[in-house]
Amino acid sequence: LRGQVIGAEYLGTTQIVTVTTASGQIKARLPSGKAVHIGESVGLALRPDRLSLFDAVSGQALQSALYAGGQHG
Repeated sequence: LRGQVIGAEYLGTTQIVTVTTASGQIKARLPSGKAVHIGESVGLALRPDRLSLFDAVSGQALQSALYAGGQHG
């Protein structure tokens, strides 16, 4: 999946990077040491076991493999 970086929010040891794609926006959590630049073209590899999904209208979290069964860990 290809996209363009439109934002980065640094949170100490991690950062949330917002990428716009042909399918919409994606937010990715990366180590803060990973350099990203606004406007940069990037490629994303999505891991189903690490995805958090949200309803576009309500913003509510949807069940995903990461949170199946309410397990924490």
